[in-house]
Amino acid sequence: MSQRPVRLHSGSWEDNKKREELHTKKFLEEFKAFALRGNVMDMAIGAKKEEEAAPTTKVCPFCKSEIDIEATRCPHCTSVLNETEEK
Repeated sequence: MSQRPVRLHSGSWEDNKKREELHTKKFLEEFKAFALRGNVMDMAIGAKKEEEAAPTTKVCPFCKSEIDIEATRCPHCTSVLNETEEK
């Protein structure tokens, strides 16, 4: 049985280098197209914008300190807060 030398690469080094450059170029083109499609879809559909969170605090009308929005009495100046004062 005769032994043949094993070829690790098919073709010359220059051919492999060109093939590698071609694959890299194709990958970059596909990635660019993918990124552009995503941006176009976001613009067409309208990217979801983050909604502002509901306020969790309010300002005491008497001492102007920040208090919890559901508070009925200010913990700083102990003033009673009425519903009409909040609005």
